[in-house]
Amino acid sequence: MVTVPQIIDYLEKVIAADFLSGNRTGLRRTQTAAGVLMDAAQSTGDKETAMRFRVLAAQAANKSEELNPDDY
Repeated sequence: MVTVPQIIDYLEKVIAADFLSGNRTGLRRTQTAAGVLMDAAQSTGDKETAMRFRVLAAQAANKSEELNPDDY
């Protein structure tokens, strides 16, 4: 079974890889996935995990913006 820390580690790696390769679509997908996982954690009352996914969603958005700041 996959654990929350494993998912977080994976998403961090994906964000880094997508940023380095200039993959804005991948960053947007990761942002969306982290947002969905954040909502799932919030719905169960797990504020700590929700915050961790919120931070990941923000990181993906920030990295996407760094690739092309004129779009924001």
